[in-house]
Amino acid sequence: MLHSTMGRFRLLMWLQGLSYLLLLFVAFPLKNAGIMPQAVTWFGNLYGFLFLMYLLIVVSMHTSQKWRIRRSLALFFISFVPLGNFVYDFVVFRKMVR
Repeated sequence: MLHSTMGRFRLLMWLQGLSYLLLLFVAFPLKNAGIMPQAVTWFGNLYGFLFLMYLLIVVSMHTSQKWRIRRSLALFFISFVPLGNFVYDFVVFRKMVR
């Protein structure tokens, strides 16, 4: 998986999606329950870093792989949907890799 640019991009996409889910469904409930208010800061920083890396790689893949603007914009917008990265990977990228 890590031997190609697409494989590394897919890995980062999964990590970014996982960090978003952790932020939404672990850190926010922990903060709102008063158990661990600093969880949002920790997971938020992780998510922010991975999101910026994700955006940089989307732009890089757009130029190097000559993607249409439609795919790049779709990847940007689905990153805000919980489970969006995983569904997009399953539906689109797995067909491209095989």
